[in-house]
Amino acid sequence: MLLSMIEYSGYVSINELNTLIRRYFKVATIVIVAKCSIEYKGRASSKAGIARRLIIIKEDGTVLIHEGKGREPINWQPQSHIYTRVSDERLIINAIRVRPKEELKIHIEGSPFILVTKLTTAKFILEGAERDLINMIASNPSLIEDGAKLVSREVSTPHGRIDVILRGKDGKLVIVEVKRSQADIDAVYQLKRYVEYYKSLGIDVRGVIASPKITPRALKILHEFNLNYVKIST
Repeated sequence: MLLSMIEYSGYVSINELNTLIRRYFKVATIVIVAKCSIEYKGRASSKAGIARRLIIIKEDGTVLIHEGKGREPINWQPQSHIYTRVSDERLIINAIRVRPKEELKIHIEGSPFILVTKLTTAKFILEGAERDLINMIASNPSLIEDGAKLVSREVSTPHGRIDVILRGKDGKLVIVEVKRSQADIDAVYQLKRYVEYYKSLGIDVRGVIASPKITPRALKILHEFNLNYVKIST
């Protein structure tokens, strides 16, 4: 079967699900609807009991688990190594990261539904309010921090593209993650990855999320990581 034509959907047994994940991981996106429980260990720890949930496994090992309400996943983990095994008529999916050390374990039971498909990419052009916010910050860095000056914008890193980099009046770099509406925990972890990347290069930096709003949960985690928030809108 040609890679561009990969497409499978339907209800499967636990053993069939195991086979499909092993066959298509890293070459296609795998979407599963199933009864599952979840365990997470890493920066914190959490457990979720048996419920019917949506599980997405992307080609790069990113795993997201959604329930029926809200846009944020209840668990997610980027760029993981995926391992599977069948035990007591359940499929256990282990998503493991080395840096930072994290493990997301999903126990699937019953007759899950699976969709396997090859997603593609196209050029992404940022328009509208987010571009306006970036332009506004680049033109007036003092909106983020008094005395700051623009260093660069849309800077590529191994973890994505940084919206704006400033230099504070103390000489340290300030990494700014811009969101056009409400910033969530995804934005917090994205900013954290940027900051950790620069620190790994021996560069002293601090991070800021700039957006009109931020969720209470995201703000709490942001402060736990010693990162900052600036409310800004066009």
